[in-house]
Amino acid sequence: MAGGELVVIGGHTDGFKPIETLEYYRDGVWHEVPMNYSHDNGFAVPLPDGTVMVGGGSAEAFGIGQSWGAEIYDPSSHSARAVGILDRKRTLSSAYPLSDGRVLVAGNWYAEDALAIFDPVTGFSTVKEFSFGWQRPWILPVPEGEYLVFGPEDIYGHPAGALVERLKGDVYVEPLLEKWEPAVNLAAGIQGNCIGGNTYLLTVKRRDNGEMGLLKVSDGIFSEVALNTPIPLAGRDGQPLNWMAPVQVDRSRRQAWMQAVDREGRHRHFARIDYDAILDGGNASVDLFYAECPDRRFSIGFTKLLPDGRLVLAGGVAQDERKPEIVEDNFVTMADVWVFHQEPLKRAGFPWGWVIGAILLLGAGSILIYRYLHKRHPGTDDTPDADETDTKLRTDLMTQMSSLIKEQELFRRKNLRITDVATELATNKTYVSALLNNLSGEKFTSLITRYRIEYAQRLMREHPDMLMDEVAEESGFSSEVTFYRNFKARTGQTPNEWLNTQKDRLGE
Repeated sequence: MAGGELVVIGGHTDGFKPIETLEYYRDGVWHEVPMNYSHDNGFAVPLPDGTVMVGGGSAEAFGIGQSWGAEIYDPSSHSARAVGILDRKRTLSSAYPLSDGRVLVAGNWYAEDALAIFDPVTGFSTVKEFSFGWQRPWILPVPEGEYLVFGPEDIYGHPAGALVERLKGDVYVEPLLEKWEPAVNLAAGIQGNCIGGNTYLLTVKRRDNGEMGLLKVSDGIFSEVALNTPIPLAGRDGQPLNWMAPVQVDRSRRQAWMQAVDREGRHRHFARIDYDAILDGGNASVDLFYAECPDRRFSIGFTKLLPDGRLVLAGGVAQDERKPEIVEDNFVTMADVWVFHQEPLKRAGFPWGWVIGAILLLGAGSILIYRYLHKRHPGTDDTPDADETDTKLRTDLMTQMSSLIKEQELFRRKNLRITDVATELATNKTYVSALLNNLSGEKFTSLITRYRIEYAQRLMREHPDMLMDEVAEESGFSSEVTFYRNFKARTGQTPNEWLNTQKDRLGE
């Protein structure tokens, strides 16, 4: 997702030929944009300003060789500009965005590997040579500017074991990676597996029996995630499943998604993990889903989690029918786009919702009219404390609303509407709006924005290395652009400027 649009970058066409284009989806149509280079097997990473850096990839057809090129896609202008060359030719590499606009890059295929950094002013440069390299490694942050680099396979496709490289420290062996093998990082730079701060979830497989599981990596510390339901190794038809990484996190719903393809390509399988419990040392609950495609096959590709909770599969390659295991046929590409829904699609029918809403509004209006006439003729009421009772009821409802929004952090729910609050309070939005205006003097959208910004400021103080897109996501903003705009409108500073001011005050 870039600029609120679904974007498909790089790849190759039939015949395994790299292409130099991207496509974005807008107004029901796919639009093609030329790029400066091809990036089949490259990386793509979102930057804090809303643009996307794309780099490296195979130099020739058939996935052969490595390339130098890097560029930045700007969704506001739907154009790509070159940003120089990488520190070395790379393919099957990964990237990690820093909050100041720089980018870490690691990983390669049949060529030397190193950890490099991109600076918008000076370009790419090597910061640490690796004696051992990886293809599409994981790059995860640790406090005090440290980063971990590791993965399942080395630059020649051999098992990498439990080795973990560090930006500042020496390479070491992680005991849990001796038991669990991390899955290949297919996203190659999209850090969608972060559940907050420096805490990430990893898809892993037991080295002794192939059992699937999850590891949590928090501030560089690895731990196992206890699940209340095993991740299945076979699908509905008994076909073996290939579970892919990375985990995709929906922070607004506190859920993480895993996905799998089967041998026949007739089903897509998903595991939804409610991860709140693991933050307190409990078991994460797992729900299993599948989608069936009886008249054709799904492509082998990676589904992307959308902000509204749906998942989308765009393009991909066919299954090699000559092989008994799940193997990609890179010579046959697919242009299909599939959208997977968690809930049944809404169907047209009699608009009962509108009817019930109209009845509720008419009822509320009648009550307001009655109260108005009642106040104009107080002698008609035998209850002297009616106004006091009404005031108490309104005050109690306001207290409930404050607890719901602020203390229970309802404001962190994306696209929160006043009707959502009214539903939680078993009342209607007109009454909630009137309460806010009369008792707090603040409109609903202004109140929610204030709570979100206060929460974002707390996150930045407690986790100064947290990426701004993560801060925006955790605080309930629909996008990083919306976060920046509202933050500056309310504080007079951008989030980065405000954070630097806080650091200066603390003498950091």
